[in-house]
Amino acid sequence: MRTTILLALFLALGAFALQAQPGGRNMSPEQRAEQQTAQMTEKLSLSEAQAGKVGEINLKYAKKMQEAREAADGDWEAMRATMGTIRAEQDKELQTVLTEEQWQQWTKYREEQRANRGNWGRDNAPGGDKPAPPADPEKTPKKDKKKASDTTNDQ
Repeated sequence: MRTTILLALFLALGAFALQAQPGGRNMSPEQRAEQQTAQMTEKLSLSEAQAGKVGEINLKYAKKMQEAREAADGDWEAMRATMGTIRAEQDKELQTVLTEEQWQQWTKYREEQRANRGNWGRDNAPGGDKPAPPADPEKTPKKDKKKASDTTNDQ
């Protein structure tokens, strides 16, 4: 009984926390498109003309994605496939507006965001305990490979 109550409380608090965060699932297609366009404008230094066209494209596809979410009715696999198709269509249109360099920057940025998605709590916390990147063996100074027994024979 206590477990059920605790579980219900935990789920309620989690749902509240998700709603309170900007960029959550409760954003309208217009809000999503506006947020993505602002992000792209900043990251890619879009011109005013590019930003306008990118905004139209983002809104068009944000609406399509919202429709797909509503139509999925809990079928996550079907929704994932549909979202992938929609994203590919959006990418084709975006490539007609962005320069090759901007497109490369955007795909690199998205890959970095995707890679960081699973580490949000640990990596983004102030003073987070993100592990150090692996050392580059070519840049790491070589250590003496003396045996520990060699240095302790002074006793």
